[in-house]
Amino acid sequence: MINLDVSKEYSQILKAYLTKFSLEPVDIAFFIKTNKEVIEGLLTTERGAVLKTLEAIAQVFGLRYFQFGDPKFPIPKVSQLPEKTKERIKYRKEFGPSIATTYNSYDLNDKILIILSEYNINDEFLPSEIGEKVNHKFELDLPNFKQITDRFKKGFDGILEKTGKTKPTAGRRGRPEEYYRLIKEVQNDK
Repeated sequence: MINLDVSKEYSQILKAYLTKFSLEPVDIAFFIKTNKEVIEGLLTTERGAVLKTLEAIAQVFGLRYFQFGDPKFPIPKVSQLPEKTKERIKYRKEFGPSIATTYNSYDLNDKILIILSEYNINDEFLPSEIGEKVNHKFELDLPNFKQITDRFKKGFDGILEKTGKTKPTAGRRGRPEEYYRLIKEVQNDK
């Protein structure tokens, strides 16, 4: 039996792709809806990954997991990449390297309130929908929207309430996402 360090080999392949396309761990995390620490763990070989995660990473580059994991498989040209990946490469070139940001509760809450000001009383939405709008409007890279749900539970009492409706999480295990309803108008003073 051949003794291979598969984690190290995968790490080297992932580093080569990131370098080739000027992407960062946060970019991959953004696409596969995880946090950048997972990707950084793969790069340092401190973490392993399930096949589903390896497939998701490969699909960022328009490949299957077995193609991406094959060190002899040629790295695709930019023109062969999925459109979203091309857009992310363009974004990274335009805005440069990511800057690590710590979001304190007040800053993120403010951004959520600005998005909520676009809604009417009794409008229903998922935390992930608000998270996507926060990411888009404020050019953030919140990798998942657990922070939004946590803020809804802790800081928006009297403004939001759960509707009792849920939406199953597509392709993932875990609790279904819960719908919220706006119960008090939010003014945008920003």
